[in-house]
Amino acid sequence: MEQIMNQNWDLASLYPDETMSNKLLELRAELDMTIETLSENLKQLNRSSGIIKLSKLVKFIQRTQYVQNGSEEFDDLLICIYAQNTNNTEVIGLLDHSAVIKSKLQSIQLELNLTLANLSEDLWAELLRLSEVDPIAFYLLECRQKGKEQLPLEMERLISSLSINGIKGLEQHYEQMLTKIRIPLKMDGEIKEVSIGQALNEAIYAKNRLVRQDAALAIKHICEKNADLFASVLNRIAGFRLTIYEQRGWDNLLKELCLQNRIMDETLQTMLTSINKHKELIKSYIQRKIELGQIKNPSWFDLESPHFTVAVKVPYQDAVTLIIEQFETFSDSLGKFAEEAFEADWIETENRPSKAEGGFCASFPLSKQSRIFLTYRENYQDVITIAHELGHAYHNYILHKEPAFAQQKGTSLAETASTFMENLVVDAVIKQTTSKEEKLALLEMKISNGLKYVGTIPNMFKFEQEFYEKRKANVVTAEEINTLISKAENELYDGLIEDLAVHKWMYISHFYNAEKAFYNIPYTIGYLFSNGIYERLKNSENGVEQLNELLRSSGRMTVEQLAERYLGVDATKTTFWDRSLQPLREAIEEYLYLTEDI
Repeated sequence: MEQIMNQNWDLASLYPDETMSNKLLELRAELDMTIETLSENLKQLNRSSGIIKLSKLVKFIQRTQYVQNGSEEFDDLLICIYAQNTNNTEVIGLLDHSAVIKSKLQSIQLELNLTLANLSEDLWAELLRLSEVDPIAFYLLECRQKGKEQLPLEMERLISSLSINGIKGLEQHYEQMLTKIRIPLKMDGEIKEVSIGQALNEAIYAKNRLVRQDAALAIKHICEKNADLFASVLNRIAGFRLTIYEQRGWDNLLKELCLQNRIMDETLQTMLTSINKHKELIKSYIQRKIELGQIKNPSWFDLESPHFTVAVKVPYQDAVTLIIEQFETFSDSLGKFAEEAFEADWIETENRPSKAEGGFCASFPLSKQSRIFLTYRENYQDVITIAHELGHAYHNYILHKEPAFAQQKGTSLAETASTFMENLVVDAVIKQTTSKEEKLALLEMKISNGLKYVGTIPNMFKFEQEFYEKRKANVVTAEEINTLISKAENELYDGLIEDLAVHKWMYISHFYNAEKAFYNIPYTIGYLFSNGIYERLKNSENGVEQLNELLRSSGRMTVEQLAERYLGVDATKTTFWDRSLQPLREAIEEYLYLTEDI
C-alpha cells in the first residue's frame, strides 16, 4: 500500500472554493426555487383525484427526495466548512439560510403527510403497488400515520416556522455560548485560556491527578459563573418542546424519541432493564480502578483517566495501515472501501488551532460521498474514532444507492456500522498485543467507551426525564438541575464517587438538540444493537453480505424488524440485550482477572 500521509480532507472536489463556490450557490438557488415549485405542485396535486392524482403524487415524491438529498448535502458541507475553521464568519449566514431551507422542506413534508393520510384505502393500496414506490413504502407508511396524528396543517407550519428563531435558534445560541467559554489552565508553566473541550480533556485524561484536579476546579468555577444563563437556555428548549407535546396531546415524554428511532417503548424499557442487571459489574470495575490508583477521595475526574498507558504513540500512517488491515480481516471489500476513503482525502485529522471540537461524519448524498472530521493526537482512542467514523461513511456508502426516503434511518440505527467497525479494530489490537501493560490500557479504553453507553448515557437519560417532568410545572433553577444530576449520579455510583460533575448538563450538547428528543439514549440503543450484530456476524463466512443487507434495510425497518429479520431474535426480550452486553462483560472480567495481583 502506498504511503498515505495527507491529514487534510478535500472539500474542493465537491464544491470548489467552498463558501464562495458557484456550484454551492447554484445548489442553494436550485433548492430555493425547487422548494417553491414543490409547494405549488402540492396544492395542484391536492385539487386532483384518482389516477391523475396518483401520477402527480409519484412525480412529487421523486422530486421531494432530490430536494431532501440536496438539503442534506448543502447543510453538511456548511458544517464541514465551519468545523475546519471556526473563525470563518462567512459561513454563519449560509447556515442560517440552510435552516430556512430545512424549515420549508419540513413544511412540505407536513403537507405530504396529510396528503397521504387523506388518500382512500383503494388509492393508497394502488400507490403501494407501484414498483418505484416499493423501496420507500415503509417511509410513506410512517408519513401517512403521522398525517393522521398531526395538528391542523397551518398549526404545524406555524410550529415549524417559529422553530427557526425558537428552539433551533436557542440551540445555535447555546453552541455559540459554549464555544466562547474559556477556562484558565496552567499549561507549560503559564496560564492559558482554553476551550471547554480542551479543559475537559485535561480533567479526564491527564496522567497526573493534580493536573486533572486543577482542570476540574477551573471548569467548576467557570460553570458556576455561567450556570444561570445556561439553565435559562435549557429551560426554554425544554419548554418549547413540552408546549408542542401538549398541543399534540402527547402524554408520553418518550413518544417522539421512539418515533425518531423506530423503536417501541417496550423494547427501550427492556434494554434499560438488561443494563440495570449489570450495575454491580460496572461498580466492580470502578472500585478496582480506585484501588489501583490508591485514591482516597475519588472524584468524577478519576473515572475515565487511564491507570495503564500505551507507551508508544501511533503515527497517523500506522493508524491508516492498522484500520485498513483490520477491515480487510472482515472482508476485502470493506478494506478496499477504507483504503479508497484515505486515498481520496475524505478524512480531516490535522491537529491545529481554530478547529471545532469532537468528530463527525458528513454525508453528501448527491455526490455519493462522505467526509470525516476529527483531531488526531497519535493515540489509540483516535484510531478507534477514525474506525468509528469510517463505519458511518460505509453506512452512507450503502444507503447512497437507495432512494432518499429509504436513506432516513433513526439515530440509534445510525450507530450500527460505526460501532461494528470500532469493535473490529479495538478487539484486534487487544488480541495482538503481547504486553500486559498495553493490553490493560486497551481494555481500559474499550471498557471506558462501553461504560459511556451503558453507564453515563442511561444515567443522563434518567436525569433528563426527571428534568422534563419538573419543567412541566415550572422553570428549573441551575441549583435544582445540579441536584437532579447529583441524584442520578449517586444512584449509579452508589457512594463510590465523592465529588460529582454536577455541571455536566452545561457541556453535554445533546441536551440542547432542537431536532432530536432525548438525544443521548439512541447512542446506547445503537451501541448494544451493533454489539449484538457484531457477536453474530464477526466470524460468519458471509458476514459482510448479511451486514450490507441489514444496513441497506436500516432506512425501511424498525429496530424490532431488523433484529428479527437479520439476527433471528426478539428485541423486546432481555435475552438479546443481555447477549449484546457480553463483549463489555468479558472485557471487564478480563481486566479484573489481570489486575488481581497488581
